[in-house]
Amino acid sequence: MTAPSQMSLRRIPDALSLRVRIAYAAGWDALIDTHTTQALQFVCEFAPRLPVLGALDLYFRVTAVPEAMQEAVRVGTLTALDVESLPPLTVLPSVAGWQRLRLDLLIEQLQYRRRYHQRTLALARMVGARSAEAVVATHVENAIGFARLLKGIMPVNVATDRYIREFSLPASIAEMVMQRVQARVAGEELTAQYDDPPPPIDPDELMPQATPGLDPSSNPAAPFPEPATRGF
Repeated sequence: MTAPSQMSLRRIPDALSLRVRIAYAAGWDALIDTHTTQALQFVCEFAPRLPVLGALDLYFRVTAVPEAMQEAVRVGTLTALDVESLPPLTVLPSVAGWQRLRLDLLIEQLQYRRRYHQRTLALARMVGARSAEAVVATHVENAIGFARLLKGIMPVNVATDRYIREFSLPASIAEMVMQRVQARVAGEELTAQYDDPPPPIDPDELMPQATPGLDPSSNPAAPFPEPATRGF
C-alpha cells in the first residue's frame, strides 16, 4: 500500500488537490485506528493463552495489516495496553519427577499441548475474521467520504474504484467495498437524479417548420384534370 503522500492526484482538479490529499491521510489514519483497536482487543482476549507480544505477532499473522502500518499499529496497541488488567497466562500442565519415565504420560501431554495450540490458532483466525470485517467497514466509510468529496467530478463507482486502487485493496476486499458503497449511496443517487432536470424546450421549436417553396397557402395544389370523354 502506498503512503498517503505518494498517492496519485491524477485527474483531480487543482482546487481539490489539497482536500483529496487530506482525505488520503484521514483514510490512512482511520485504518490504523481500526487495526489498533482490533489488535488491542485481540491481545486482551488471548491473554490467558499467549503472552502479549506473542499475541500481537499472531494478530499480524491472521489479519492483513499492510506492512507500512504495522509499526504504527504495534506502537498504538502497546501504549494503550493496561497490563495490570490482563488475566494471568494459563500454565500448561507438565510432567515432572518420576512421571517423566512414563511414556504414555509424555505422549498424552504432547498431544494435549498440540491440541491447545491448534485451538489457539483456530480461535485466532475466527477473531481475525471479525477484525477483517471492521477493516472493511472502515474502507467503506473512507470510500464514501472520498466519493462525496469528488461529487460532480466523477461518478460514485469511479471515485470508489480510485480509492480501491490507491489503497491497493486485494480483489476480494475490493469487491466487498464496492458493493457496500453502492448499497449505501443508492438512495442518495436515486434522489439526486431529480437535481439534474432536462433543459427547458421552447414550445415553438416543437412545431413543424414549413419547407420553403412548399407552403400550401402560397402554392395551392391544382385540381386534377377531368379525364377526356371520347365519344363512340
